[in-house]
Amino acid sequence: MDILNQEQGVLKAKQQFDALLQSIEEHTQQQTRIDRVERSLFADLQALGLTLLQTFATAAGAGDQGEQTTLGERTLSRSEKPQRRWYRSVFGKLAIWRWVYRRGPKQKIEHAPTDARLGLPHGECSYVLEDWQQRLGVQVPFAPATEGLAAVLGTSVSVQTAEEMNVRMAAHAESFRLQQAAPATPEAATILVATADGTSVPMRREDSTTQPSLQAGARSGTTRRAYVGGVYAIEPFVRQPQEVLDELFRQQAAARRPTPCGKRLWAEMAAAEEDSGSEFVFIEMAIDLKTRDPAKEQTLVCLMDGERKWWDLQSQWLGRAVEILDFFHVLERVREVAKVVHPGDKSSREAWVSDQASDLLSGKVETVIRRWRRLSGAAEGWSGSQQETVRSAIRYFCNNRRRMDYGEYLASGYPIGSGTAEGACRNLVKDRLDRTGMHWRFPGARAMLKTRALYLNGEWDEFVEYRIQKEQESLYQTAA
Repeated sequence: MDILNQEQGVLKAKQQFDALLQSIEEHTQQQTRIDRVERSLFADLQALGLTLLQTFATAAGAGDQGEQTTLGERTLSRSEKPQRRWYRSVFGKLAIWRWVYRRGPKQKIEHAPTDARLGLPHGECSYVLEDWQQRLGVQVPFAPATEGLAAVLGTSVSVQTAEEMNVRMAAHAESFRLQQAAPATPEAATILVATADGTSVPMRREDSTTQPSLQAGARSGTTRRAYVGGVYAIEPFVRQPQEVLDELFRQQAAARRPTPCGKRLWAEMAAAEEDSGSEFVFIEMAIDLKTRDPAKEQTLVCLMDGERKWWDLQSQWLGRAVEILDFFHVLERVREVAKVVHPGDKSSREAWVSDQASDLLSGKVETVIRRWRRLSGAAEGWSGSQQETVRSAIRYFCNNRRRMDYGEYLASGYPIGSGTAEGACRNLVKDRLDRTGMHWRFPGARAMLKTRALYLNGEWDEFVEYRIQKEQESLYQTAA
């Protein structure tokens, strides 16, 4: 029966191919517009692909191992008749008939030789369809992703199925990371940089842990914190303070700025009020850094904003790092104070900001702190909120003064801005998880963070193959 079906499949495929050739001849004679030929040809090739795939599946046989078979120490009985299993491929849906074995008529299936022979997935959807669906789903919302794939292939999955796929894939993300080798980087990239940041994700009320902070710019509604960490290598880039000022205030791009290389991002979501997600990000960074530099021979820089929680975690997990306070966060504080000191004169305000930045970049943080204290003490007419703005900035600088030796950092060629982490928060988190109308459940949000990070790292293909191998080992105790 299997041989006959296989022969019939081959014959049908030949007939379909001949029909394709005939169709091209007819379109040539009719001078059909090329895009119409293209659409027709694609549909016909899909039909041919489905026939060939069905033929291949039939050739695997029905997996009849007799009325009984053994699996380990268990004796299993064959089903009364072949059982149908649906397989949804990129060519379309096909049926696979095979014998299955279980302990009793109403027991779960424990052995299906044909399934193992073909390496069938856990569910109906093929690994290729899953790959294409999730490749779109980590970039755009699931609804347009499923609609777009359906428009191309004529077959797709529901939004709910796509969401469930993502959660299943993400379950393999952490083990995938642990087996990764260090990324290739140029020998000149002798500085390793670790950076981290956090942002809010809109959640359904039952899955939220925090109310958004208006000061942080979060939109209204309940949220949960997402944390992003990144590690990359970079060449030393020695600069003078004036060169940085020229970039900041005169839009003069650096002529020889090195590009970060070997960048990897991680993301985690707080599981509860205590923000445990942030610690997992630092653990991921510590693991990655050990892989890259097991002997700890390279210079390690940790570059973040002034949030105390981050620096406590840095001390715990990346204690040998050179601690650098992100200069762009520092500059934000300077601009806030400038609005108090020069409230109505934009030109004077910018000149004042430039002067303060020049002192800070030259390592004169104590000079700036003393200056601002004198300004605050001698000020007349400042409101309570204006006084607090200045006092808050002074406290910020005092708490982080040992991370603000920018003159030394520039002379050593270290980076002083954490654009990688802030860019990752926008790109990895906000651009996908914080779109209009979105409210996530915790498992789905956490899964999306992990799979999107892998996609943005350029590790998608490697991860997909790893996930397939792990599922095959789980289903059939062997890698496909």
